[in-house]
Amino acid sequence: MSEYQRHSVKPAPLAFRWGIYPFFKGLSLLPFWVLHRISDVLFLLVYGVFGYRMGVVRENIALSFPEKSEQERQAIVREFYRHFCDVIVETIKGLSISAEELSKRMVNVDQYIYDQFEKENRNAIVVMSHCGNWEWICLMSQLSCQQKVQCVYKTLSNPGFDWMMFQQRTRFGVNAVPMEQILRVMSSNLSTTTVTAFIGDQSPSSTKGVHWSRFLNQDTAFMMGSEKIGQKFDMSLIYLSCEKVGRSRYIARTRLLTDKPKDCQPGQITELIAQAVETEIRQQPSYWLWSHRRWKHKKDS
Repeated sequence: MSEYQRHSVKPAPLAFRWGIYPFFKGLSLLPFWVLHRISDVLFLLVYGVFGYRMGVVRENIALSFPEKSEQERQAIVREFYRHFCDVIVETIKGLSISAEELSKRMVNVDQYIYDQFEKENRNAIVVMSHCGNWEWICLMSQLSCQQKVQCVYKTLSNPGFDWMMFQQRTRFGVNAVPMEQILRVMSSNLSTTTVTAFIGDQSPSSTKGVHWSRFLNQDTAFMMGSEKIGQKFDMSLIYLSCEKVGRSRYIARTRLLTDKPKDCQPGQITELIAQAVETEIRQQPSYWLWSHRRWKHKKDS
């Protein structure tokens, strides 16, 4: 059996490691009740003062829920910003949170599914969305899973923050891998039982090779990476949703998308992913990442 391959990143610039990083690490040591007060202040600034990406958020929600009243949509907008600020402080807390505390706050209720894959020495691909707290799911995953967990991420343009997020994601043993290197890493680790986690609702950089789905009342381009890799390596695909049940408290749920990816038609798996993401959003509409420009690509008529 070949040695398991782990991804690594270059150290952050000295000024970041000795200046900015200690500041965030110090913040992470604060108890949750203090971090929640910080989140409350952030909410007043981000929502009430600066209106961070307010136009994008309101437009996305209005186009996604035309059946809702203006009052209902505004309630989603307001609650989204509250949750968004909570996710910021929760992500910072991830720099120091204990395994015991995290396991209480991010509960994986369907762990038996992953245990069965490990027992049968089967590799799997997990697809999730930007609902709830996706960073905590990555952080928690290796605490729950017996097999090796590989989490795919998008490299940040700032090398300091990219390094800090890598430190956070890998604290409990997860192999965090940038999306441009995941195929190579997965190929190298085929002899090891793994679970590889993809974000399924990322906006593609172009419309080349995408799958178009009618998603939240709009024609939406979905990347097909998880489908193609699942078919290439004949890996089962499962969907993991994240339900917010309290402030900084979540439940992760898992369901099978397909056990036989090679039997699926082109685009079929990606359509299942799109449907799963929409179902998750509609169950808790305030907790998706509405501030990103998900519909910047338009389908040719």
